[in-house]
Amino acid sequence: STMAAKRVTETANELTDLFDDAGPLGMARLLRQTDGQLFNGWREHPGLYDVEIMTRLKSLSDIAEEKLLEVILKGDSHCFVFTGCGTSGRIAWLCARAFNRIVRQHHPHIPDCFKYCISGGDESLVISNELPEDDPHAGAHDLRQVTDQCTSAMVFGITCGLSAPYVAGQIEYAMAQENFTTCLIGFNPIAQARDAPVENWDKTCCEVFDTLENLALEDDDLKHWILNPIVGPEPITGSSRMKGGSMTHILLNAIFLPALHNIMADVIPAPKHDLPMSTPLDAALYFERVCRQTHLSDDSIAQVTNLVGQVMAQSEENHIYYLGVGPAGLMGVIDASEMVDTYGCRDDEVRAFVQGGWGTCATREGDISPKGRAFRLSFEDFSMDILPELSDRDCVVIVSVDHVTCSDEGVHDLMVKVAASPVQLACVHVGSTAHPPAYLAKIEDDCQAMCLAQCDEIQVCDEPIFALFGLKLLLNIISTGANTIRGAVFGNTMINVTVSNNKLFYRAAEIVAELTGCQSQDAEVALLKAIYGLAKLPQETRDLPLSDHIKRATTMKYIVPEAALIATGLSPSEARAQLRQRLPLRELLRQAIEHSHH
Repeated sequence: STMAAKRVTETANELTDLFDDAGPLGMARLLRQTDGQLFNGWREHPGLYDVEIMTRLKSLSDIAEEKLLEVILKGDSHCFVFTGCGTSGRIAWLCARAFNRIVRQHHPHIPDCFKYCISGGDESLVISNELPEDDPHAGAHDLRQVTDQCTSAMVFGITCGLSAPYVAGQIEYAMAQENFTTCLIGFNPIAQARDAPVENWDKTCCEVFDTLENLALEDDDLKHWILNPIVGPEPITGSSRMKGGSMTHILLNAIFLPALHNIMADVIPAPKHDLPMSTPLDAALYFERVCRQTHLSDDSIAQVTNLVGQVMAQSEENHIYYLGVGPAGLMGVIDASEMVDTYGCRDDEVRAFVQGGWGTCATREGDISPKGRAFRLSFEDFSMDILPELSDRDCVVIVSVDHVTCSDEGVHDLMVKVAASPVQLACVHVGSTAHPPAYLAKIEDDCQAMCLAQCDEIQVCDEPIFALFGLKLLLNIISTGANTIRGAVFGNTMINVTVSNNKLFYRAAEIVAELTGCQSQDAEVALLKAIYGLAKLPQETRDLPLSDHIKRATTMKYIVPEAALIATGLSPSEARAQLRQRLPLRELLRQAIEHSHH
């Protein structure tokens, strides 16, 4: 099939074609290069620093500043809504939380004006919950709910591949409101927006985004915006939690940090300013510097990756726990939440804990820990649920950033208890000096691997925005590298993706086609054979709606490797027997593909 019009976000990145053979340090260096594309751009496409993107960022920042001033000085009820699915929704939450805290620090009387939506609600901050992404009506409903008390709104709909119907429904709703400013954020050219039919909807993502683009192109229009710098393909094909999530964070901060900074300068006579940051360009340059400085620690992060990867590769009962001090746990949650979907990890295999639990998270639904063990994420929950059961098959990664409020005694005690347990211990810290904070210095000797990354810029108005960005890059290295060591990546393709929505069904079929060299129709047939466990597919099974296939596939593990083995000529039962050998998935696939070519 011709790959001419292949969407940028689903293309394989030529830099990482041998990612699975690079080893822990090689993988960190490859991710340093793909992270560099956030700032360098990709091929001939417009990137972050190109005039068209910078001009739009500046205009949006000016509009935001004007609206924020009205909120602060006149008490107007403007709101700013960030919304998305999966990692996009999690970054939306992270940014809304930080900006509310900055405003509250200076103007405690003002109700929170930054809001977020995530498909599937707050549960989706912690777990992979992909199906609501396919529902445009749920998107519009969620947006209506968060904006119903606001006189006007600036809505930022984030969908990295321009492929989420949830967000398309919100963009459609926002465009229809008199006093909304609508901005779409994504990382493909608009012509590559997803045009597949959406169940129970008379439109496609592409049609809605086209309409937005046509309005945005009109002269004097300040209500419709598209921000789509091209960041290039993801290091692991289609894994938009990586560069997509990082660029989302950069863009929202590049718009709002200068706006907040300029308002503080206007409204508050005090001379104290953390950072000169009056334009989006200033902000972007800080992020670029943080990226560069964070990757200076690639050697030590590689050691952490190797430790975590060995734990994941060794046993079925392993667990990886991120233990996040202060606000660092928020980034732990964002990283861990993608593991089931992207790499087919067990539900309880990679979990994150946050000092202060849901209170620190500052989420819309508050404390949802009663909803199940997966949502018990405070240090107290960790001490009760996890600490007594830790074994040498587990790995705890302590994550932290330099932050004003981290002098808590409880942290010291917990660290000492964890260090005394049989667990494999690592820590990752982003700070302004090369010295670990007191709670890490105490357990330094017990750490098998330690990464202390040093960045000049850590925080804005006491919010560790830059430190958390650096931490995201580091945790992405660990979780991507460790899953690769475990054998869940073939070349630079995730071969253990969970088939839990429309996008992932088509991605799974594409992966099967690429791994085995078969046609995409044959790949879809092999995928359905794997889902239904049938050597021959009756026509009525083929004709079922896609949502039926997905419901059945969502709970199934190893579906893509099985489908790939079927595509090489094995029956479903033979494929399952092969998978039971417990060889790394990529080894099995190599053997099968070589076998089928003979």
